[in-house]
Amino acid sequence: MKVSEIMTAAPTCCCREEKAQQAASIMRNLNVGIVPIIESETDETLIGLVTDRDLCLRIVALGIDPTVACVESCMSEEIISCNADDNVEKVVALMQKHQIRRVPVVDSQNHIEGIVSLADITVRAHEQDIAETITEISEPAGLFHL
Repeated sequence: MKVSEIMTAAPTCCCREEKAQQAASIMRNLNVGIVPIIESETDETLIGLVTDRDLCLRIVALGIDPTVACVESCMSEEIISCNADDNVEKVVALMQKHQIRRVPVVDSQNHIEGIVSLADITVRAHEQDIAETITEISEPAGLFHL
């Protein structure tokens, strides 16, 4: 099965200069835990990701005003991505290896096309190794340092 068959296409994104509160509002309104960060409204090159955890640890916990802080200041720049034509097995392997629950889907120019989540795989792909994936993603990765 291909990623394109199970991904959430055309996710709502933020541009780097938008405020952290905007990303949080998107998460709340769409009931998602991640917002892709793109270069600009005219350039959908994926430059980072903001998760609910990023907002909590890098904005709220530090007492930074989310109406002032740009998403660029709290986004994760290390992006593990896949392509729409990749097999779901490849995404499962990426999730296991990097202990992540969501993987952005990009084209050959690194433009965002979608997001595939562990939930997408569980519900739509009916992969047999989901339990193993969840176990590997959930393993402690060590202490967190800012």
